[in-house]
Amino acid sequence: MEEQVMLKIEYPKPRDWNTKAFAMPNIPRGKNGYQESLEIILKSLENNMSYNTIITIPGSNRQMTLDKLCIALRPSGIVYKNKNGWGISSEAKTWLELRDDLYLAALLNANIRFFSEVLAILQVPHTASEILNIANEDYKLSWKTKNEVNARLKWLLDLGLIVYKDFSMNYSITELGKKFLEIAGYVKPDELVKNIDPTLEEETIPISKWAYKLCEMEKSELSSRKISIGYIPGSIETMHNTISDYLLLMNSPTELSIIIEYSRKNYQISESSTRSFISALVNMGFVERKTRTLFQITELGNRFLSTNSTLDFACCIHNKFAFVFEILNELKEKSLDAKSLAVTAKVSYEFPAENISEIHKRLHILLNAQLIQEAGGNSFSLTKRGEKFLQEINVYLSEKENKQATNVSQKASPVKYNKSKVDECLKEIRLSSRDSSNPNRFEKAVEEGFKLLGFKTELLGGAGKTDILIQAPTVSKYAYTVAVDAKSTYSGGITEGHINFDTITDHRNLHNANFSLIVGPEFHGERLIERAEKHQVVLLDVDSFEKLIRFHMEVPLKADSYKKIFMKAGIADLTLIEEDRESLLRDGKLLRAIIECLSEESNDPVTEGIIQPREIYQILKNKKEFSSPPSLEEINAMLEFLSSPLIGCVGQTKEGYYAIGSLADAAQKFSFYFHACSKE
Repeated sequence: MEEQVMLKIEYPKPRDWNTKAFAMPNIPRGKNGYQESLEIILKSLENNMSYNTIITIPGSNRQMTLDKLCIALRPSGIVYKNKNGWGISSEAKTWLELRDDLYLAALLNANIRFFSEVLAILQVPHTASEILNIANEDYKLSWKTKNEVNARLKWLLDLGLIVYKDFSMNYSITELGKKFLEIAGYVKPDELVKNIDPTLEEETIPISKWAYKLCEMEKSELSSRKISIGYIPGSIETMHNTISDYLLLMNSPTELSIIIEYSRKNYQISESSTRSFISALVNMGFVERKTRTLFQITELGNRFLSTNSTLDFACCIHNKFAFVFEILNELKEKSLDAKSLAVTAKVSYEFPAENISEIHKRLHILLNAQLIQEAGGNSFSLTKRGEKFLQEINVYLSEKENKQATNVSQKASPVKYNKSKVDECLKEIRLSSRDSSNPNRFEKAVEEGFKLLGFKTELLGGAGKTDILIQAPTVSKYAYTVAVDAKSTYSGGITEGHINFDTITDHRNLHNANFSLIVGPEFHGERLIERAEKHQVVLLDVDSFEKLIRFHMEVPLKADSYKKIFMKAGIADLTLIEEDRESLLRDGKLLRAIIECLSEESNDPVTEGIIQPREIYQILKNKKEFSSPPSLEEINAMLEFLSSPLIGCVGQTKEGYYAIGSLADAAQKFSFYFHACSKE
């Protein structure tokens, strides 16, 4: 009889796996189980209780307001929120009428991943730890603790679908659980690859015309986008709904005091947090300030609300913030995790730091828009929709470029180099510096970094040896060597306990090195620095190493300049090479200025294009690009260089110097020598 009743009820249909929520409803568990707790909460909503009311659950000491309980229930499809407040879903109302545990199980299973899947696993008894392993290995859920597994087990116990045996600590399915499994079904691990992309059969991309237009940005617009999306109340999983809630609130001009009170009652956040969120909404272009204390939704905000499309929302965010749809480009070739994308944002897209929080926000927006999908191992890949969309908008995306220049280098025209190769090296240095399980990876990356700086390198490693030996690229009489140890750590911070300074000294002596250097993600602690200074060891963190390589790509110094850094123990001091950088930058400006000067004089009827160094000095001494006028000695040295047979950009007679070709001709010649020196 029971089976016939079950078959007549139309149970909620499961959503696609990729769109299901991760977490079970975190509500108090009363003495009579979750069903009683849920009934009390829903009855309180039906009775229009104040959202600030503390709901008492018999047998539980947890103190939660009705609003907080609704927030916990919303991802499971039991309640929803609109401009009128919280409401009970039609499925939850059906459950209230039927009080059928199997219907409630079906409702939870329809909206939360890894629910009926637990029942399928428990057809053979398992412990909670074993279930966690299956969740991570087969279902790629990447849970660090048993919290979510235990939450599901408690619900399943209360619903009578499983039993627990104390003596074996095993859970197993009941007969009722088997019946439910027949009705609800479950996702098998080998089906995840098929089910993870809900856009496989999609013929057109569901995007509004106005939203697509937001992607058509000029280079200046792309470069002016902000980095930080800003503060948004709640979790990133509810970001879309939270923003919609506030836009509905500000559908007409709304006083700041009302917004603050709304935030306090509905999201339990302070006035300062509310102000931060309003600022974020303004930066998104969804809200505008009408007066000092009056805010209202913008036309863009109204457009977003009218469609409430996750893809339209993603376009809005991309239009205002850097490295959003650019992530699609990064995922085009291979799957990447959030850490790798954070490194890419830092190295190639002008992010000031590796900001995992900002990357997670972007990833969630792209996941919601079904442009990307989880690919296992905490990594992400493109969906079919993502691939199609990228093909359409790729022409409008910003190119990788790095403007992390110092005050000195901002004045210079950067030397052309293989930026892609350098960026890949810098990304590998950052990623491998946290891969403590594979120290050889970091050693190899550090070696490649010093090759970019022009050093001869030897990767050694092994017991009793330094990791890398680097040498200045000159004859042994004038060369110097540095024993380099690469220290990787998952936490990112190298402390005194990570380093044996006696061993570092032994490495220096063993290899007859002149200096000792340790490269690591970060260095923490005054005691560590004191010991490094005492043992004559230089500490170079990854940020400084990247800056040093960037410096070299812009202004390639000789190894003698870098010797100054290795000579001063403690935290590496990059200011020691500033004078040499300034000098080389000055030489570059002088080279250009002299060729321009001689080229301009070429058609002078009086000088006939031939002038003396003193005349060049008179012309250049007031040039703004020089902080102090170039001396005659500097001018003569540069003229001698430019008039040498190998360079041949300037000619020389008894009467003086003259131009041979234009500045473009000189640039072409130097470019030829550059490529002649390059192996690529």
